[in-house]
Amino acid sequence: MVGWSLRTFAAMPEIAEVAIVTEDEWREPMRSLVSQIAPAGWAPQIVPGGATRQESVRNGLQAIASRVNAVFVHDGARPLVRADDVRRGMREVREGRGAVLAAQVVDTIKVVDPASMNVVRTLDRQSLWAAQTPQFAMVRDLMRAHTEAQRAGLDLTDDVALLERLGIDVAIVPSSTENFKVTHPGDIARAEPLLKERTQHAPQEEEVLLVEVFANDALTEAIERELVARGGTIDAVERDLPQGVAVRAFVPAERLRGFSQRFEAFGDGSATFTARFSHYAGRSERSMGETA
Repeated sequence: MVGWSLRTFAAMPEIAEVAIVTEDEWREPMRSLVSQIAPAGWAPQIVPGGATRQESVRNGLQAIASRVNAVFVHDGARPLVRADDVRRGMREVREGRGAVLAAQVVDTIKVVDPASMNVVRTLDRQSLWAAQTPQFAMVRDLMRAHTEAQRAGLDLTDDVALLERLGIDVAIVPSSTENFKVTHPGDIARAEPLLKERTQHAPQEEEVLLVEVFANDALTEAIERELVARGGTIDAVERDLPQGVAVRAFVPAERLRGFSQRFEAFGDGSATFTARFSHYAGRSERSMGETA
């Protein structure tokens, strides 16, 4: 199951670092798995887990925190996570604001007295959402949330709860129906045909991303050259923004790998970029400006 999520993340060039947190007895099998599915130059760290989920996440954060600004935490038991859902979560994150994939509760939820097993009250399901993963935050915010929880001796069940304690806003990002947690044998039977369907088109088609870069005018020409060199098609250059210029381009996802590092090299620290799924295209196709 971990391998399916890793395949999804490996195909997302905007993900710069990955830490796989696992028990000691699974570290070597995880290294073997990564060697089988990882593309060239993609090297996730294998990090020892802790006694609790919270401690394990903290170990993972400490392994990558110095090299990234924002992070998301994902459970290996959710193999059907979709890249477009991850990207929608990424777009919500900024200082003082996190995000979480979630599904609106469809059942009526009863609060029950555990001693008598009698119903205490009924909750309004219109306001209830079931939290999933990934869960997203700026690294600084999530590290602070974990540090404060550790000082208080708290062990909570997810990272969103830790962010909430600090008063950090958390945006709900509705997830696809496929992002369920594989827990019981019936879940495996449900997941297998969905995963099989995903593999059928993969060799023939590639993912095309809509990349939007925001920078000052002096960097525009260099940004356009870089995107075109990666097989991209420039869709628009907007120069009438209040601050800076926006460059929009369609770029094959596989060709965007390493763009973050190049972007930092020729940027001045004020430029930013986002990427989101646009459409699938045949691998022989070179007309990236047409959306499906």
